[in-house]
Amino acid sequence: MNEINLTNAYVQRVKDFKKSKLKIPILDIKDLDQFPFILVIQAVIENNIKLSIYPLKEGKITKVSLSGFNLSDENFQELTRILRERKVIHTSGVILIHQRLFYECYLIVSETEEKSKDLKTSFNKIKNIEEIKIEEIVLQKHKK
Repeated sequence: MNEINLTNAYVQRVKDFKKSKLKIPILDIKDLDQFPFILVIQAVIENNIKLSIYPLKEGKITKVSLSGFNLSDENFQELTRILRERKVIHTSGVILIHQRLFYECYLIVSETEEKSKDLKTSFNKIKNIEEIKIEEIVLQKHKK
């Protein structure tokens, strides 16, 4: 995707995050004991970093990255229709970089590999989307 990532992310165990030196009130997340994992999404914007943290029940998540030129309202309606069928927990929104539109989202997927292929097939049907990247982000191995 032209080496442009709007965000970077990783999945980690809640108990490991609690050991970090960051002063983030993760314990304030409602019903945290029901979520053994968290998704940490990092967006670097000029000279700062924006963090978004989401509790997860599973140790994996799917990241979808799309890009293209000349996307129309009709293209966005089709994208919305496809994503409405899934559980989207984070989106970058549509971002214009060098006259190219980029979009990223993170999905909770308990789906099989076949459904991931179906997802890519659905996105391939949208005109003007030129690049599609679907990747699974799994639990980060804890370093000892």
